[in-house]
Amino acid sequence: MSSYKSSFFPFQNPFTIPNATLLISSFIFSSALLLTIYFFFSRNNFLKNKRQKAWILTFITSIIMTLGSIPFLYQLIFNANWNVNDLPNESNLSIILVGFFMTYCIIDILLGKFFYENEISNVTNMKGYLHHLVYLVVSSFVIYKQRTEIFCLMSIFEVSTLVLATEKINDKSFKQDILYAATFVSTRLLFHAIMIYLYFNYHQSKSTWLILSFLYPLHCYWFYRFVKQQVYARNQQRKRSLYNKMFYNDKELEEALNRSQTKRYDSEKDENDYFVEEKKRQKVLLFTLIC
Repeated sequence: MSSYKSSFFPFQNPFTIPNATLLISSFIFSSALLLTIYFFFSRNNFLKNKRQKAWILTFITSIIMTLGSIPFLYQLIFNANWNVNDLPNESNLSIILVGFFMTYCIIDILLGKFFYENEISNVTNMKGYLHHLVYLVVSSFVIYKQRTEIFCLMSIFEVSTLVLATEKINDKSFKQDILYAATFVSTRLLFHAIMIYLYFNYHQSKSTWLILSFLYPLHCYWFYRFVKQQVYARNQQRKRSLYNKMFYNDKELEEALNRSQTKRYDSEKDENDYFVEEKKRQKVLLFTLIC
């Protein structure tokens, strides 16, 4: 009977989730960690506005995923010598990291719905809900294909997210545009393009190449939006500068205010002198009439 079943069902059940126990453990631990961090910082006045609340989990996740990618990047460069066929298969670490990232996407969507919806719902800019849904699909795909090590290797992309999240958490403009652009171009564009080339030419699995190629246009679009935003901001700054120069610069404005105050003081002084002289003239006239 058992031999009959094995011959009748030669393939694995397509609805079976590989490494389900490890993934469930990762989901439980990650949920507890992320929720604890969010509510701890929110309730203790470390996060003072919705923008900071919206970016705290992204900040934590980008740190963990960037650090988690380093062992896989090290194996690619030094152990495999850029030969993608010599990369080790998925490990418990890669499964846990992918489970953590999926949990972050789900928790961020749920918390955003109740606490910072305006900060996460900007779908037109390929952010927020759409971003998380896309990466949930990608994460599910690599879990099903048991290629989570690829996802962890490419998580070096999160270094640019870390730069962006740091600026948002500090709620100040630290002029990090150059650093963000440098990390984005070096990881999400150049390194990504190299990995597409390597998997297309030297790896037998075309599914990995397809998923990498699917994500590349998204990164190009995000960078295009960033450049467009920077150009707009610079144009607005130049317009404000030209507008100010049409009137006064800072030094000229200060000098004009000083001159205005001086003229006002001199005018008030002349007016007071006139009244004093008028009073004296009236007294002299009255004395003359009496005499």
